[in-house]
Amino acid sequence: MNDMIAPSAGSEPAGERKLLAPIWHTVGLIVLILGTSAASYLTSQHFVSASPEAAVPNRAAMLVTYAGTLVLEWVLFLYVYLGEKFSRGTRIAERVGGRWSSARDFWRDIGIALALWVVLTAFGGIVGHLLHPKGMETVLKLLPRDATEIIAWLLVCVSAGFCEEYVFRGYLQEQFRLLTGKVWIAVALQAIVFGFGHGYQGVALMLTIIVYGLLIGATAAWRKSLRPVMIAHGWLDFFQGFAFYVAHALHQI
Repeated sequence: MNDMIAPSAGSEPAGERKLLAPIWHTVGLIVLILGTSAASYLTSQHFVSASPEAAVPNRAAMLVTYAGTLVLEWVLFLYVYLGEKFSRGTRIAERVGGRWSSARDFWRDIGIALALWVVLTAFGGIVGHLLHPKGMETVLKLLPRDATEIIAWLLVCVSAGFCEEYVFRGYLQEQFRLLTGKVWIAVALQAIVFGFGHGYQGVALMLTIIVYGLLIGATAAWRKSLRPVMIAHGWLDFFQGFAFYVAHALHQI
């Protein structure tokens, strides 16, 4: 699978490492991620400061929010894809990890995705139960409450699973590995950017998402593929929203 997120034995001489794209391209991506994160943090504060009733968006506002998220996800993906395409001619299949070579390979990735999803869900549940992070108020207000919203939410989750994994674990993690020659440094750096890229969730949850990024990044580096982490990411986001939707429909929330 070429050199995608492949572990490196020790440091590599800088002259032997061809970057995925120029440094300015990577810096631009990080600035874009952190800039939109800061804007989302400032925007989200009215959800936290307002009363619970006033802070719940109506359907139109929810759909606009979901649409904006979709646009941002795909803008980040296209920025990464085009930058790498013009620099090295890399294909999407290369970055993702190619096709499944057998049914066994497919089910192995499903199993890995399931295990990762369970770990991430359990960790998030423990953090929420013990710490009650303030940012959770914002997250809950942005989860789907009716059939139209759950369909839009599904689209957002599929896009997030593909686009975010492509950007963070596919591009950033490999670019950091090529820059530093160390897989563990690359995993840590992309996780930090990933966590701080979720500004709307508040500081406590951003730190939690850094841990998510570490676990997902380590899995991608171990498997040398984005397939299982894309699946796990999509599941994590969707089932969080789906559980809220069901609870709301049953008048439990």
